[in-house]
Amino acid sequence: MKHYLIISLCYLVSAVNAFSLPDRRDAFIGIATATAGILSSAEPASAVGAEAFVGTYSDPINHPGGTRTIKLLGEKVGDYQLAEVQGGGGRGEPANYVLPAAVIGDRSIVIDFSPKGGPK
Repeated sequence: MKHYLIISLCYLVSAVNAFSLPDRRDAFIGIATATAGILSSAEPASAVGAEAFVGTYSDPINHPGGTRTIKLLGEKVGDYQLAEVQGGGGRGEPANYVLPAAVIGDRSIVIDFSPKGGPK
């Protein structure tokens, strides 16, 4: 459930980066809609640690029709488990892309969206 909140917060980050701050009602609706879409497309989180983030997800608010698949790489750097996100095919995004990511402990994931033109 923890990573659903992080992905849902991307809605707010994208709104801030577009120079238009959402009001509280729009932010709540966006988070609720994004969370519902993500929950409906994800498998139950029975894995623990970094493995809890592994799976295929969608972004129905920002890029309908696209997918993101998170997989862990074999490397660890301290408390960071290296990962990558393979995705694409959604409206307004490249057909295919690979994004670097790192899982920190077992509570959060950081994804660098700059290779596909997103926030850094």
